[in-house]
Amino acid sequence: MATGLSLSSTSNLSNGQRILIAAAVDAFEPAAPNPDLIRSERIPQGTKQWDINTYARLSTASALTEGVDLSQSQQLSVNTLQVTPAEHGIIATVSKTLIRRQGDKAVLPGVGAMLASSLRRRQDLDVIALYDGFSKETPGAGQALDIIHFRGAAAYLGTDNDSDYGPAPMPYYAALHIEQISDLIVELTDTAPRGTTTGLTEDLLTRWWRAADRLYGVQVFHAGNITRDTGNDSKGAIFNPDALVMVMANEAEATEQTDESARMIELGVFQEWSEGERADKHGVEIYSDTEATI
Repeated sequence: MATGLSLSSTSNLSNGQRILIAAAVDAFEPAAPNPDLIRSERIPQGTKQWDINTYARLSTASALTEGVDLSQSQQLSVNTLQVTPAEHGIIATVSKTLIRRQGDKAVLPGVGAMLASSLRRRQDLDVIALYDGFSKETPGAGQALDIIHFRGAAAYLGTDNDSDYGPAPMPYYAALHIEQISDLIVELTDTAPRGTTTGLTEDLLTRWWRAADRLYGVQVFHAGNITRDTGNDSKGAIFNPDALVMVMANEAEATEQTDESARMIELGVFQEWSEGERADKHGVEIYSDTEATI
């Protein structure tokens, strides 16, 4: 006969204890707004490549002298962005036994939703990668973003920096890491002393940030898939939507294939797209420190 203190973890006693599983919860997917912030084109079926042409401006008109011919005729010039969509996709395979036994979750609908989120994340990351291509950058690695850089970027976009494309028209969007947004809020908020905060400061202290606020007329979006580099810096951007273009070849295609001999079901989702930069001077890379606040 066994002697000593009886514990619930004793092997022969624990066999009589049921294990209850709480309902499964999917991981929260980071915000992925970037594909919706840029220009989108749809390529017709049977077409390989999509060319986006932008006519450059002509020289400024001249004052004329009566009886004197204009000495020079203007030549039309076109800037062309060529985009060839490429296929992207992801698959997941689940067993029929898992489908029957995983009682805490409807497996097939759950897998389908996760596959769609994964494809969207890939699309979002492809757009984020374009931000690094803008030749204008502010404030720089290791520096915190402040409102001076933000309004300076907006002023840069509105300046006639390029004879081919001209100044960037409104609207402007900002896609930023959440710590970049946090730095902007610090700049906008006067927190000393308590009890005297009014107006914008009081509003921000109450609600912090509502996910789509404006600063200097620029709508600010939290781009959850923007990552930190090894130096704790991140690259977002402020831009006119037409600065970047995404060309889609089809709607997302969901597939389901059963392998009866293996008792498996393979689920997949596929879509064809590509992206490119149309007007470099219509965007500013926001490259700044995003080290965690806490």
